[in-house]
Amino acid sequence: MELQLLKCPGCGAKLPPPSSPNGILTCDYCGAMVSAKGAAIWPKPARPADDPPFAPDRPRVTVANTRYVLLGRLGRGDGSDVFLARRDSRITELVVLKVARALVDKDLLAHEYEVLEDLQRTKAQGAEYFTRLLPQPVARGTVKDPEGVARAALVYRWTSGFQHTLADVREVYPDGVDPRAAVWMWKRALELLGFVHRAGYVHGAVLPPHLLVHPRDHGLMLIGWSSAGKIRNLMPLVATSASHRDFYFDAMWDGGGVPTPASDVAMCARSIAWVLGGDPATGSVPSHVPAPLAELLRAQHTSSGGSGLEVDAWSVKELVSTAAQEAFGPPSYVPFTLPGWR
Repeated sequence: MELQLLKCPGCGAKLPPPSSPNGILTCDYCGAMVSAKGAAIWPKPARPADDPPFAPDRPRVTVANTRYVLLGRLGRGDGSDVFLARRDSRITELVVLKVARALVDKDLLAHEYEVLEDLQRTKAQGAEYFTRLLPQPVARGTVKDPEGVARAALVYRWTSGFQHTLADVREVYPDGVDPRAAVWMWKRALELLGFVHRAGYVHGAVLPPHLLVHPRDHGLMLIGWSSAGKIRNLMPLVATSASHRDFYFDAMWDGGGVPTPASDVAMCARSIAWVLGGDPATGSVPSHVPAPLAELLRAQHTSSGGSGLEVDAWSVKELVSTAAQEAFGPPSYVPFTLPGWR
C-alpha cells in the first residue's frame, strides 16, 4: 500500500487524506485547491501584503542600524532629551532613547553606557535583582536631528511602571509627600546604592530627577550615570546640575572633592528631605515629619557627605527602618498614588 503525505503547494500546510484517488482537496489555511496526487489545480495564493507600518505619522530615528519609532518625550535633563520609543519592526519592544543636546556631551553618554554595561556584568551580591533597577543597555550610536546633525544617543530597555521622578513627585505634592511614603523611597534608594557601592562604583549625582519611583510596587530605579566612577579610581565630577546646586557639597561643586559612597548617601538624604517639602541645603523638613525621621535626615545631611568617613548604605537603611518603627510602629503597606496610577 502506497502512503503519500500531501502538503499544500500554496502554504506548506498538511492536507488531510483524500477520500478517493482522484479527489480534490482544499487547504484550510490558504484556500488553495489540490488534487489527491498533490498537483495544484488552482493558482497559489499571492504572498500576503506586509502589515501596514505602525503610526506612519510619527518620527523615526536609527541607532546602530536599528530603526525606532518615537512615541513621546519622557523627560528633559540638563544635557539630554529622553524619549519613549519602540523598535520599528513586526517583532518589537519598547525602549528608552537618550539623546545628547550638545555635541560635546558625547563623551559623557559614552562613559554612562560603559559604566552601566560593567554594572550589568557584576557578580556583586544581589546583582540578579538590583541590575534590573538600573538602565539596561541595548545599543549606542548617533541619531540625526531635523537639521541632519548627528548627536550621541543611547538605547535602554523600557521598565514598565518607572515613569515618575522625585521631581515629578514634588510637583504633585508641593507641600511634601506623606512621610510614610518617603520612608520606602529612602530605603529603596539606600538598598540600590548599597549594591552599587559593593559593585565598586559611586553614582555621584543622586538627585531628584535621577530617582524614578514605581508608586504601586513601592520600587525605585536610579538613572543619570554620566557622573559615576569606580571607587578605587575616584575623580572630581566632570559635570554637575546647575539647577540642583543645594544637593551637592561645596568641595564637589568646586571641583576640589570627589564623589564617594558617603556623598551618595548624603545626596540621597537631601533628595528625601526635599521631596518631604524640606530644604536640601540645610536638611530641615516640615514640622509634620516625625522627629525620629527628621533627626536622622539632619544627621545624614551634616555627617556623611563631606566627612570622608566610611559610610555603608545598608547600615543607614537599618537606621531608617529603626526611625520609621519608632515613628509609625510596625511596617505596613500604605498606598501611594501619582497621575496615571490607580
